[in-house]
Amino acid sequence: MMSEHATSIPIFWGHGNIDPLVKFEIGKASVELLTSQLGIPKVSGGDENGIKFKVYEGVAHSTNKQELDDLQEWLKNRV
Repeated sequence: MMSEHATSIPIFWGHGNIDPLVKFEIGKASVELLTSQLGIPKVSGGDENGIKFKVYEGVAHSTNKQELDDLQEWLKNRV
């Protein structure tokens, strides 16, 4: 159902572990679905294609400086 190109798109996914709107368990399960059912690889580095999933302790439905710094670094490696 997905093209080979779709599985190679880089994705940065940051999620706060105390998000009351998009529960952390739902975010984690969504990433697992994308990786296990759709074949999108989970990656740890900044220059690989796939999903980079980062958890931010104590962050609700918002962001913090660390997440913004991580996103900036990820974008620098992608662009």
